Amino acid sequence: MNEDFSLGKMSADARMTATFKYYEKTEQNEKIIITACLDEGDVPKLNRRYGLDGNELWLSLNNLYQSIRGKDDNTAADDIISWCQQYAHPYYASEDIEEYRWDIEKDTEYWNFSTNILGNFTFDVHTMRKDLESLYRDTLVILMFKKCLERLDVSTELAQITWTNEFADFNSFPMQKHLGKISTYLNKMSGVTMKLGLDENGELKVMPDFHSVFDAARFALSQYVSIPTDYPIAYADRVGVATCECCGRLFIKNGNRQKYCDNPECKKERNRRKSRTAYRRKIQEENDNLTAGRDHGCFHAGARCGK
Repeated sequence: MNEDFSLGKMSADARMTATFKYYEKTEQNEKIIITACLDEGDVPKLNRRYGLDGNELWLSLNNLYQSIRGKDDNTAADDIISWCQQYAHPYYASEDIEEYRWDIEKDTEYWNFSTNILGNFTFDVHTMRKDLESLYRDTLVILMFKKCLERLDVSTELAQITWTNEFADFNSFPMQKHLGKISTYLNKMSGVTMKLGLDENGELKVMPDFHSVFDAARFALSQYVSIPTDYPIAYADRVGVATCECCGRLFIKNGNRQKYCDNPECKKERNRRKSRTAYRRKIQEENDNLTAGRDHGCFHAGARCGK
């Protein structure tokens, strides 16, 4: 597989992104506005892409949506700002960052003018929420499509798709009868176009035409589902994606049997459930032994007597 388009690495996208330490939250025309800001003489941290690979970017945005669902815009803005401070500004500036300039990372005048005066790194919470919701819904539907096409049970996935009944019959066969709906959905879904651009060395290169982290996340989603599930996880940087049985968030699995994410609280819950399961199994074994003892005249507890 061509390394430029290897799964999750996003190395095909030569655009540079910026991570800011500070954001201001204001209200304008009944909308909550988030604006990156810089102190005098400060510059943002520049990333070659996003500071994390494509799969992690895609999943982190889905989990951000879950964390702000049900919150008002003002409260949700705090979670969004935290995400931006950890990863990258979600929307590209109206003018590309001139990454092929050798002094771009130290040019304080350029960054002050672009950020504090022009306000190139500004967006409203309502728009971000809509983009997050759209990506989240596409993710659930596309992952369900993948399992359906592989003739696997999709009951769990259908239970999560609560905003439409369009796919209610997708757990029935033959699978071919669903191809029309799948094709229609894919044709309507936002996609990524290719373009000729300049890379970080100022050389011509064909690359995806991303305008936001959402474009990059959909690119990662598309690559993820295009690799057959039965390929080894290490193949072409393929990863396993699952929903944590504790918190319900999407995560990248470290192994095929992993059911819980790496959140410490989820690990604690996993251990509690394992302990309860082990205790119930022990009680069941003791009850089975008692029952077996009665069947052949022995009524002592503990291991089978061997008669």
